[in-house]
Formats: sequence, C-alpha cells, structure tokens
Amino acid sequence: MSTASIPTPPPPDPRRAYTKQFRVAAQLRFIAICLAFFTYVVFGINQRSATWAQSATGNFYLQLLICWSALWLLCAVAQLPASFYRFFLDRKFHVAKSGVRSWLRDFLKSSALGFVFGAAIVAIAFASNNFFPSYGWLLAGLLSSFLFMAVNRSLPWILSFFYPVLPLANKSLQERLTQLASKAHLRVGTIYEWRISETTRRANALVTGVGSARRILLTDTLISSLTEDEVDAIVAHELGHCALHHVRARLLLQSLIFVFIFYVIGLAVRYHLVMFADGNGTWNDLTLVPGFFFYWICAYIYGSVLLATLSRKQERAADLFSWTLMGRSGPFITAMRKLTELNLFVFDRRSEWRFTHPATSDRIAAAEQFAKVHGEDLTVAPVSNATAPVSA
Repeated sequence: MSTASIPTPPPPDPRRAYTKQFRVAAQLRFIAICLAFFTYVVFGINQRSATWAQSATGNFYLQLLICWSALWLLCAVAQLPASFYRFFLDRKFHVAKSGVRSWLRDFLKSSALGFVFGAAIVAIAFASNNFFPSYGWLLAGLLSSFLFMAVNRSLPWILSFFYPVLPLANKSLQERLTQLASKAHLRVGTIYEWRISETTRRANALVTGVGSARRILLTDTLISSLTEDEVDAIVAHELGHCALHHVRARLLLQSLIFVFIFYVIGLAVRYHLVMFADGNGTWNDLTLVPGFFFYWICAYIYGSVLLATLSRKQERAADLFSWTLMGRSGPFITAMRKLTELNLFVFDRRSEWRFTHPATSDRIAAAEQFAKVHGEDLTVAPVSNATAPVSA
C-alpha cells in the first residue's frame, strides 16, 4: 500500500490534553492529602502532638492550634509533588512563564493562606460545639458561611499577595465599564487591574462585593488579548451574577450545606464515629482534629458538586444577561474562544457535573442561537474597536 493513501491522524488538541492532565493533578493532590491524614495517625503523630500541646500550654485553643499546625505541615509537604506536577504541566503547555523559584514562593504563600483558613474552620467547629453543645452545629455552619463571605469580599487584598492588584489605569476602559454597570442598574467601586502576565498567560475577570463595595477585577492578560467589546461581554456576564442575585442564592445554599455538614459531623462525634479520635464523644478532645478535618474535606467536596449544579444554571442565566445587556452575543462568542485558547481549559458535557461552568461548546451554541433569533450577523465584525485589543 502506498504511504500516500494512509490518512494522517489529526494533531492532538492541546486544550483537551491539558484539561485531562490538569484533572489528574487535582486527583493526585487529593490522594496526597488522604495519605497525609493516614500517615499522621499511623505513625502516632496525632497522639504525640496532642500530648505535646497539652504540656506546652493550658489553653485549649492554643493546644488546638498546635495540633492543627502539625497536621497542616504534613499535608502541605504531601501536596508538594502534585503541586509541582501542576507547575510542570503549565510550563509544558506554555501556560506559565515563571520559574521554579516563583512557583515555590507562590506555593508557600497559598499554603500559609490555607493554614489560616483551615485553622479558622477548626476553631469555629470546636468553639461553637463547646460553648453551645445543643446548637453548635448550627452556629458553626453560619459562622463558616460568614467566613466564606469575608473571603469573597477580600479577594482583591488576597490576590495582591500573589500578583500586583492596582486600580485600572486605562481611563477609557474604566468609564466604559462604569457605564456598563450603570446600564445594568448596579453600582461599582474601584475597578482593578490584576497583573499576572509576567507569570502566566491565563486571563480572567470577576466581580466581588456588593453595593458601593462592589469591585471589578480584570487580568492584564484579558485586557491585552480581548477587544473592548469582548471585555464588555465578559464583564457584563459577571455583572449578571450581581444583578440576578446569584451570589446571594449561592451563599444561602452554601450555608445550608455547611449547617448540614456540621450537623452530620456532630452526630459522628457524639456516637464515636470519627476516625483517628480517642472517642470520648465530646469536642474537647484534641485527637478529633484530623478526623474532623478529613470528614470536613470529603463533605465539602460532595457539597461542592451540589453547589456546582446551581452554579451552572446561574452561568447560563448570566450569559443571557450579558447578551441582552450588550444587545448582541457576537463579542461573547469570540471572547469565549479566545479565553479557551489562553487558559487551555475545556469544560465538556461528560465531566461538567464536577465543575461550576457548563460545557463551553454549549455556551457558545446558545450564544449563536441568541444571535440567530435576534437577527445578528456573526460573519460581520462589530464596528466598535472589534479588531484591536484594548490599549493601555
């Protein structure tokens, strides 16, 4: 047979290859955390850290902090290989630009933030149930919800630990986005530029806070890669979450999930069903720490699947809001395609149940259907700065 007659296989899609390996990295990270928990117990670190904490201080909550510190240190070390593999993937697919030193610095920063956040969850759980034994699960769920709300409102400050987050210098774009928010009947405060281009090519936009405390954040990669119309379309989508009260609904569902999680864990503590613990049935037992947090992580993952179901519905509604606010969906379609190329992450139908966003192809198809129904010609480029990226 002639070699000319053999069909040439299509080149592999780097987006799907990256997405698949990215998910493997996430699974490896979870496996590493599980192994760290079991190591913490099998080698007797749980009992030794509890004994040492009790000898170091008489304050129960300082003892709790010591036990949590030992557990989190082991978890952070266990996650290091999976995190490096994720960095290797980003470099291999040319998503990341930074070197090993920068990656390690960011890993240590994120681990420190994870330590603080985890310590807050542990303190909330133990303090709520110790001070209010009958309704501690309810208080713990509500306080955890407020903690997540505070994190959401503090995102510009948190992100500044990793990248420069500065007020947007582009006055034209600033006025444009402010007018877009006014058109959506929303107030916005400062619009920030999130400068990540020195370390990655990823692009993103988000809106945090409420009322005058609402903030718009745009990565500099988004500003440099998308046209003004495309930036408008993405920001209009984010504003749609605010206008349609999606954040409020998400927080309400999250609160219910947290309350249920703490209720179930409370029952496990009462009936001596917490792994790794001595089993005295109370919340003043330091050996509860690893079992509690292991249950919390597993329950949070399953709760996130439920939350993702709501989120996907909200994403579709925010897409429609964006097209309606803009009066067309063309800029949204081209923006989605560009973002997929930049971020190399593909949401598909088969695995969308695990993620907060619907399949990318479905979102683009819905936008094309909107354009068809409203007589929009997608073959003609919009006239408003449609072919040039946003200038600085």
